[in-house]
Amino acid sequence: MVQGVAPLFVIGHDAVQKELGLTQEQVAKVKDLVAEVHVEWTQQIQAAGGGFRGQQNRSREDRQTRIAQMRSKQAEIASNVNAKYGSKLAEILDKPQQSRLHEIAIQVAGSQAFQDAEVAQKLGLTKAEQDQLAAVHREYSDKIAQLRSQRGQGDPAASFAKRNELRQEELAKSTEVLTRIQRETFTTMRGKPFDVAQIHQSHGRHSTKTRGDKSA
Repeated sequence: MVQGVAPLFVIGHDAVQKELGLTQEQVAKVKDLVAEVHVEWTQQIQAAGGGFRGQQNRSREDRQTRIAQMRSKQAEIASNVNAKYGSKLAEILDKPQQSRLHEIAIQVAGSQAFQDAEVAQKLGLTKAEQDQLAAVHREYSDKIAQLRSQRGQGDPAASFAKRNELRQEELAKSTEVLTRIQRETFTTMRGKPFDVAQIHQSHGRHSTKTRGDKSA
């Protein structure tokens, strides 16, 4: 998954397009734009040294450091890509669709939304709150990484359910850091609930398919 609040990386999902009520013409334009974004994203990730794979043989401390560095770099790249292609997306969607897409992107980001500069600014997060939120994120990133390292050793559905449970726990623990007013503001920013599990699940299927193709 892309790190942070990333509307351009969410809009390509059928469930999101259905939620936004895109026309066939909009869907076609979005498909072309998503293809452009994917190429740009891949090129920048490769230039940055790749993704999270190949970390298993590192020590726990080195692995955590490397993953933290890559998450930070991915968030930076996602921000760059959003800045570059965001105006093109705005030309395709109307204002209500843009607003709803941003709400969904925040929900998909989960606790990572608090690391988004715009979200942090609107919530008025203090340095102390940001440090606390980062600590919670590191705690759960480690737990999820351990689950990912066990792929292929158990029931994929159970593993996905556990990862989703951990994401929900992380979000709940993160919101405990916020003040009552900040929590209310964040709830408003998220909009009406959207089933983000289907987004995470589709990424999981894609990752499994990719590993299968490479092992063929």
